[in-house]
Amino acid sequence: MGHWVYEFSGFPDSGDYQQIADDEEPGDVVLRECPGGLGIVDGYVRESVDDVMMVARFRWVASGDPSAVRPAVLRAAGLLPLARQRARPVPTGSELDVGESA
Repeated sequence: MGHWVYEFSGFPDSGDYQQIADDEEPGDVVLRECPGGLGIVDGYVRESVDDVMMVARFRWVASGDPSAVRPAVLRAAGLLPLARQRARPVPTGSELDVGESA
């Protein structure tokens, strides 16, 4: 297990950012949720993975209504509804809880 760099891009009105994670290879999607468990607020789809450099690049897909974000992200990733276990929510904030990242 090593340190992965998650690169997030494409969120409107916001710059791109990175997150360092102690995790296995990232999943297909990342869903972020509000602090306090208020629901999913935005989602990203993995575009590429560099196993040598341990960098995963994600692009923004949707944000807003929690009931609409998950389906939009899963559709963009081409995942079937049964694949939802690969889409784990992570809390929002300046530092994400890397134990919960997809």
